[in-house]
Amino acid sequence: MKKIYTCLFFVGLLITTLTAQDSIYYRQCITDLSSRDFHGRGYAFKGDSLAADYIAQVFKTYPLEKWTPDYYQHFTIGMNVFDGEVEVDFGQEFEQPRLFEDLQIMAYSCAMQGQYKVKPLSPDNVIAASKKKSNKYKKLFLLIDLSKFDAKDSIQQKKQKQVLEIVHANGLNAKGYILVSEKLMGWPLSLGRVDAKHVCINVSRSYLTKIPKKVRVKLDRQRINNYQTQNVCGYIKGKTYPDSFFVFTAHYDHLGHFGKDYIFYGANDNASGTAFIMDLARHYSKAENQPDYSIAFLALSCEEVGLLGSFHFVENSYIPISTIKTLINFDMVGTGEEGITLVCGHAFPYEFEKFAQLNTQHQYLNKVVPRHASNNSDHYPFYEKGVQAFFIYAMGKSGRYHHASDTLELLSLGGYTGLFKLITAYINLYNQP
Repeated sequence: MKKIYTCLFFVGLLITTLTAQDSIYYRQCITDLSSRDFHGRGYAFKGDSLAADYIAQVFKTYPLEKWTPDYYQHFTIGMNVFDGEVEVDFGQEFEQPRLFEDLQIMAYSCAMQGQYKVKPLSPDNVIAASKKKSNKYKKLFLLIDLSKFDAKDSIQQKKQKQVLEIVHANGLNAKGYILVSEKLMGWPLSLGRVDAKHVCINVSRSYLTKIPKKVRVKLDRQRINNYQTQNVCGYIKGKTYPDSFFVFTAHYDHLGHFGKDYIFYGANDNASGTAFIMDLARHYSKAENQPDYSIAFLALSCEEVGLLGSFHFVENSYIPISTIKTLINFDMVGTGEEGITLVCGHAFPYEFEKFAQLNTQHQYLNKVVPRHASNNSDHYPFYEKGVQAFFIYAMGKSGRYHHASDTLELLSLGGYTGLFKLITAYINLYNQP
């Protein structure tokens, strides 16, 4: 904790000395949030709580107005936490697999320790066997090869989806499953909400070139059914229209640990977005920058778990949803040398055009591109309620998505200054002359 508060002291000094859109401050916030001190801002070792405390302390330093004494909006979730040993071994014929390179373990997997026989089963046989109630696989790991499914064939993709549904629900009552795919599937942390009684291992075809006879698994997992997490919320009161709000959001949570040693640092996803709204809060907290409309700053938890933080805020909002003029959600904005995309730009073409015209006039960014509405970030629960809500992500080269290589060193911050100027120029459109 000493190191964390040393960071806070440094950030405090920066707050008082730097001007608007200064990348030194922005970089420092990303550095802090994506450091080992915050354990990947996940649920092992309370990484999310450490990050929330950091953000709340910074909000207090500005200071932002608050709806609660500590800026927190608490809520609870059920979650699997992997904070111990993670080992998978297929025997002497195979090299030791690399986590999230050769294989990954689905987040719903249960704690397990032991060695088990492996039985190969074709996708067709999986589907056929699922229609019969049997315990003949209860001591086995079933190996299912999905690598030959054609992604362009809708019938095959439908079959693959059916197989995955059977596996996730443990429809064959197996000890576990080994899914072989051409490349590793996505790793949704939202599956960690499921308290399963089996293990599922996804292995790349390039690693598992032949069928192993046995698999040895050591997987430490805790199930926490009432894990307390929190959104961090503050606001700047508007000079002229204090009861009408612009809202800036970003999720501060990430995937955290998988085992003791593997950390998803999440510099771009989404220390970059969190640092950006912190920077905007720093800017608007200065008396000379006080806006005419109020601005809320929401650092949201549990985006990676299924947008739970934003859904919770919408259902328990401190402000009437109808008073939100525009919401802008920042998610993965650590690059930007190729411009930015505004998700929901097509849904709100008149408002999108304001961003586009400002950028054309001042050349803040390489380009500003609209996209259709989507449900993949924290703007969505607000959008569902009728809010004019945008999700901004930056375009450019970064570290691998949902991988340990998502670090600050691989972020250009190339669009930072332009994006900051674009957002403040947009807010200025609504300020009184």
